[in-house]
Amino acid sequence: MPSRSTVLTFKERQEPKKENRQFIFIKNKNLLLLHSVAFLMSRVALLQNLNPFGIGFYATLLFKDKSLALAGPLALLGIVSVRGINHSIPYAISIGIIYLLLYHVFDMRKTKVMKLAFLSALTHITVMTIFALFKTFYIYDLLMTCFEGTVIFVTVVISNYAIPISLQKTNRKILSTEEIICSAIITALCLAGINEVSIVGISIKNVAGILITMLFAYNGGAAVGASVGIILGLISSMTFGKIPPVIIGIYGFSGLLSGTFKELGKIGSAIGFILGNVILTFYINGYYEVFIQLREIFVAFVLFLFIPMGWMEYISRFCNPVAGKLYSDRTYSERIKDLLHDRIHSFAMTYNELSATFEEIIDEEEGFNQEELSRLIEEVANHSCSTCGMKRNCWDRNFNSTFQRMRDLLVMIETQGFIEFSSLPKEMQKQCIRPNSIIQKMVHLYELNHLNITWKKRMGEGRKLVGEQLKGVSQTLSALANRINENITFDTELEDTLYVALDQAGLAVKKLMVTNSESGTLEIILEKKPCFNRESCTERYIPVISKALGTNLVRKSKGCQVEDKAGCRFTLVEANVFEATTKVAEISKGGNRFSGDSYSYINIGDNQYMMAISDGMGTGEKAYRQSSATITMLEKMMEAGFDKEMTIKTINSMLILKSSKEMFSTVDLALVDLHKGNIDFIKIGTAPSFIKRKDGSIERIISSTLPVGIVQDIDIELSSKKVDDGDFVVMVSDGILEVNKGEGEEWFINLLSNCDTRNPQFLADEILKKALQFTGNEPHDDMTVMVTKIWKTAN
Repeated sequence: MPSRSTVLTFKERQEPKKENRQFIFIKNKNLLLLHSVAFLMSRVALLQNLNPFGIGFYATLLFKDKSLALAGPLALLGIVSVRGINHSIPYAISIGIIYLLLYHVFDMRKTKVMKLAFLSALTHITVMTIFALFKTFYIYDLLMTCFEGTVIFVTVVISNYAIPISLQKTNRKILSTEEIICSAIITALCLAGINEVSIVGISIKNVAGILITMLFAYNGGAAVGASVGIILGLISSMTFGKIPPVIIGIYGFSGLLSGTFKELGKIGSAIGFILGNVILTFYINGYYEVFIQLREIFVAFVLFLFIPMGWMEYISRFCNPVAGKLYSDRTYSERIKDLLHDRIHSFAMTYNELSATFEEIIDEEEGFNQEELSRLIEEVANHSCSTCGMKRNCWDRNFNSTFQRMRDLLVMIETQGFIEFSSLPKEMQKQCIRPNSIIQKMVHLYELNHLNITWKKRMGEGRKLVGEQLKGVSQTLSALANRINENITFDTELEDTLYVALDQAGLAVKKLMVTNSESGTLEIILEKKPCFNRESCTERYIPVISKALGTNLVRKSKGCQVEDKAGCRFTLVEANVFEATTKVAEISKGGNRFSGDSYSYINIGDNQYMMAISDGMGTGEKAYRQSSATITMLEKMMEAGFDKEMTIKTINSMLILKSSKEMFSTVDLALVDLHKGNIDFIKIGTAPSFIKRKDGSIERIISSTLPVGIVQDIDIELSSKKVDDGDFVVMVSDGILEVNKGEGEEWFINLLSNCDTRNPQFLADEILKKALQFTGNEPHDDMTVMVTKIWKTAN
C-alpha cells in the first residue's frame, strides 16, 4: 500500500507547484536563448573562411546537458547559411563525431573542461586535415587549420563560464569577473553573427554593441566598460574585414569614459561614450572618416535612457561583481543580525517571564495569621490542659474567655520574650492550676513558629533577589539585542582615503574596514603585520589615521589581537570629548589596619567612568568586609552592563541575605559620560557630594535615603548634572563632614571655594588635612576623600 507521501490528489496531479512552473518557464526561455546563440555564433567567420565558434559552443552545451543535442543541427545550419553546403561538410562531420564521443564514449561526469576543449580541437583539426589530403594544400592551410582548432579550444573554455548561467536552476544574481567577461565575449560573437543588417542606414549590430558597452560601463564602472568595449571592438575587427583594428581602441576608450562618467547618470555615461569616440576619431584621422556613426550612438542612447531603473539595478549585480558581492554580503549579514537579535530578544523575554514568576510566588510572612494562632493555642491546650481537672470549666464552659487569655498570653510572649508566673493576668493566676506548663509550652511553640516565619521570609527575599537578578539579565540581553540590531554602514570611500594616507606614510596594512553605527559611533578595524608588542599601532598608525580623519582616535582595547602569528588586529574609535582622573586621600580610625571605607574608580566601557565610595557599619575589619563586598559587587555588575538602579537593588538584597545580623553599607555612586559631559549621582545613605566649577562656584548634591542592607524595598534617587572642562567632583565619607558639627558643612564649602589648585591630589590632601585639624589629628571615624578632575581632550 503506498504511503501518504507518494499519493497525489487530483488537484496535485493537475496543478504543478508554483516554483516548478516558474523553473520550467525559465528553463524553456534559457534553452531557446542557448539554441539561438549556437546558431548566431556558428555564422561568425574569422579571416572570412573560418567558422570555429559554433563547434566549440556546441561541444560545451553537450558537455553541460546531453538534452541539448538539438543545438548541433542549428549550429550546422548557421555555418551553412554563410559557407554553403559543400564547404560545411567538414564542420558537419566534426559536429557529428563530437556528438558521438560525448554521448556514447566518454563519461561527462569524469571529463574535465580542458580535456573536452583539447578533444574538440583535435577532432576538428583531424577532420580538416583529412579533407585537405584529398586536394592541393599548402603549409598555410595546415596553419589555418591549427589556428581554427586553437579558437575552438578557447571557445570551449569561454563557454564553460557563460553557459551555466542559463542552465542553473537557481536565478543567478551574482556573477564572477570571469563570468562577466566570458558572457560579454559570447554576446559580442552573437552580434557578429547578425552580420550587416541595417534599418534606414543604421546598423543593428553597431547599435546593439554600443548599447551593451554603455550598459556594462554604467553598471560595472570604467574597468568593466573598457573590457567589454575592447572585446566588442576586437571581435568586430576580426570578423569583418572592412573594419580596421583601430575600432578596438575606440570601443575600449569609449567604454572607459562611459564608465568614468557614470556618476552623472545615464546622460553622463552616454556623453562619456560620445566623447571617447570623438576624441579617438579626430586623433587617428581627423574628420575624414567616422568609424562609429553618431546616429547609431544616438539610437543606442535613446534605448539606454528608456531602460527602467529597476532593470538597471538588477543588471548591475551581474555587471559589477563587487556590487553584487556587497549586496550578497549585506543580505547575509542582515539575516545573521536579525537571527541574533531575535534569539537574544527571545532569551531576554524568557528571563523576564521567569522574573515575573518569581515575584508572583513570593509569600509575605509578616506574623501569625488566624489559622496559625488557633493551631498554636490548640497544641498548648492538648499538651497542658487535656489531663487537667479544670479542663471542663475552662474550655467547655468558658471557651471564649479562655481562648482570649491564651491569645493575650501569646502577645505578652511576643513583646517580652519570656514571662514569669507573676506576670500572668490575675484571673489566670486564680483559675489555672498548671500555669508553668502552659508558659513553657507556649514559649517553645512560639519560638518554633517564629523561626519558621523568619526562614519563610528569608526564602521570599531570596526569591525576590533571584527575580531581580533575572530581570537584570533580561534588561542586559534586551540592550545587547538592540545594539546588535543597529544599522551599521561600511564607509568604502573613507577606507580608500585611509589606504592612500597610510601608503603615503609608508605604512603597510593587510585589511582595513570602517564602520558607522546608527548612533554615530565610528570604528576602524585594521589588520597588519605583527609588531611584536612594540606598540607600532599607537606610535605610527594612530597619528596618521587621526590626521586623515581630522579627529583624535584611540585604541579601543589594550594590546593587539594576534591571529595565528600572521598579523595583529586592533580597533580604533573616536577619543572621548572628556577625560577624568581620580585621586584619593584616606585615613582609618585609630590607625586601624582595615578601613570601613572602600572606594573604586574605573572605566566601565561605553564612554562611562565610575567613581564610588562605600562606608560600612562601624569601623574595623567588620566594616571593611561590608563596604568591600559592596564595592566588589558594584564593580562587577556595572562592568557586566547591568543597569545602575538594578545593581543597587541587587546589592541591597544581597546584604540583607548575607547575614542574620544587622549589616548595611552606604553607596555613593557617580557615573560620568565622557562623551556627552553628563554625570549621574546615586546616593544611598551617604554624605553630600560636591561639584567645584571652573569659575569657583560650588554645587551640592544630597540624598535622604537609607543605606543598603536595612530594608528590602529601597528608594533610589537619581541626580543628573552637567560637567565641563576644569570641573572637580568631590565625594567624601561621613567621617569628613561630621568633624565640625558646629559649622556643619560650611567649613567644607569654604575650603573648596578658597583652594585655588588644578591638582586633584593636592585638593584631596588639603580636605583631609583640614578635617584632621578639627579632631586634633586623631580621626574619630574612617575618613575618605575622592577628588575627580574633568577636562576636555585636545582634538
